[in-house]
Amino acid sequence: MPLAVRRIAHATPDYDTMVALRRAILRTPLGLDFTADQLTAEAGDVHLAAFAGDELIGTVVLTPYKEATFKLRQMAVADSHRGRAVGTQLLMAAEHTARGEGATRILLAARVTARDFYARHGYEVEGEAYIEVTLPHVTMSKVLKSSDAA
Repeated sequence: MPLAVRRIAHATPDYDTMVALRRAILRTPLGLDFTADQLTAEAGDVHLAAFAGDELIGTVVLTPYKEATFKLRQMAVADSHRGRAVGTQLLMAAEHTARGEGATRILLAARVTARDFYARHGYEVEGEAYIEVTLPHVTMSKVLKSSDAA
């Protein structure tokens, strides 16, 4: 089944499904959850979701950060669809979207276990590892070039 990535509006049923996926993959295993304030603060973010047919199987959030920079956050892919390049397609869609919004750089906090995934896509580590949401993370970034294919 072909994969489609599309932008999702905040506070819609698809957004709620995205939050449920992010909660299941990124928060619940750590004994954490989102606060109402955290979700409300996402109103100005760009929400992208990957769909296999009607099923939402992946998500990523782009948060405006500084001039011409977005923070890439909350990348999650359903366990049933891992290993099928869903993360890569979400990342490419996020870069394309950020470029379209005038960004020239993406910054992210990668779990150390995901560092190699981002490195394969041109992201570089900035600084030392640190703990965030109970796990080791590294800050990574990529300069977006207009020649990068999305």
